[in-house]
Amino acid sequence: MTDELLRPFRDKLRGRMAAGRPAGEHADAPAEDVHPDTILIRDVAVGPFPEAVSLHPAFTPGVPRVRLTIDVGLALRKRPGPLGVEETKALLEFCPRLLDHDCGAGGSLRRFLNGAHRLAGTVSSVPADGAADERDGLNLAHLIEHVAIELIVGVTRVPRCSGATCAHAGRLDRFDIFLECTDPLAGRAAAILAAALVRDLRIGQTDRLILHRRCLELLTLLAPAEDSRMVAEDVALRLACGRDEAMQTLQEMVRLGYMEAGPAAYLFSSPTGVLFRKAAIQSPQR
Repeated sequence: MTDELLRPFRDKLRGRMAAGRPAGEHADAPAEDVHPDTILIRDVAVGPFPEAVSLHPAFTPGVPRVRLTIDVGLALRKRPGPLGVEETKALLEFCPRLLDHDCGAGGSLRRFLNGAHRLAGTVSSVPADGAADERDGLNLAHLIEHVAIELIVGVTRVPRCSGATCAHAGRLDRFDIFLECTDPLAGRAAAILAAALVRDLRIGQTDRLILHRRCLELLTLLAPAEDSRMVAEDVALRLACGRDEAMQTLQEMVRLGYMEAGPAAYLFSSPTGVLFRKAAIQSPQR
């Protein structure tokens, strides 16, 4: 999204923990370029990632996985309490089945959902109590995992999806989120969208929810299509919005990594002269 900065993965994972951090560990070494109110996306990659197998017993063999690596800004980690009532309501409008997830760490999700009394979602590598240090972003990363799972299931129409969240050793701000997805391009976009959605709800920036909704609707429409070449006028018709809103949505889809834009010299159907199409995705890592 507009301030979700995608950067090369520069830091090797020094270790993953399937059951939280050791007692008494309070190391915190956030990157200096992470704004306190930002979730910085360090990397989004697709591959088998065999190191994630032990984190979740329900990962399906042979299904590609998306690995989202994020840094959570200090203000987002320190600000106590759950999402507000309106923010929780907005999140559940995006993810109506979130409360039905079969989650071994349901307690940590409840901390962020005001009025949610029951959580059940995928088995997770996060302990039910969360980490004790108030600067720890583990619970927020875990929430992003479950939002991404919900978006992936809705977009790709698969019956189920599994995910796992784990922390980098010695860090309270950096996390890997693993998500299985039969459509890696859609899964990658859904993961980035989930991070942006949770960030905006966490800081109360609800004016962007309309744009997030349009992106999700367009992603759902395009995921099953073999040919997704389109112009702003096409999107305006499909989403019942104006051409400016449609162009804004397409530009966000480029930021999500799902589409790419190019000039079209002989594009008579649109005065913008810009044609959008599905982006290429690299072959899964081995």
